[in-house]
Amino acid sequence: KALRSPLALVCLVRYTSKLLHDEVVSGRTSGVGIQNGSQICRTGFQFLESSLQHKSHMVAFEASRAICFLPGVEPQDLTAAINTLSRFLTSPKPTTRFATMKTLAAVAVNNPRAVSKCNEEFEKLMNDNHKSISTLAITTLLKTG
Repeated sequence: KALRSPLALVCLVRYTSKLLHDEVVSGRTSGVGIQNGSQICRTGFQFLESSLQHKSHMVAFEASRAICFLPGVEPQDLTAAINTLSRFLTSPKPTTRFATMKTLAAVAVNNPRAVSKCNEEFEKLMNDNHKSISTLAITTLLKTG
């Protein structure tokens, strides 16, 4: 029976993220990336990727965040998560825009090229009414070029 509660799915996404993090840190991925690691890594990463398409924004955001902050994640593995996050940049809710900008700004430190595909959205957010969002948009643009 599938879980129906978005909050339960968020908890499951966080648990999966922690499990994958522990697998990478303990060296069970043999340095070849999460997708080519142990069965736990492959299954966990597939679950996170499938959660990106969930109808609840909360689940999709948490799955995106989990993928972005996995240690040793390859830039090509970030593509789906960053595409999901870029959709949240146009949200009417300031808290969603801020959380998304904060996540993308953190990812841009290590993977500026992966985040650079959102530059057009960052330029639109430079004039956002909320100064925190516009400041993050400007600093992230400076990181990505």
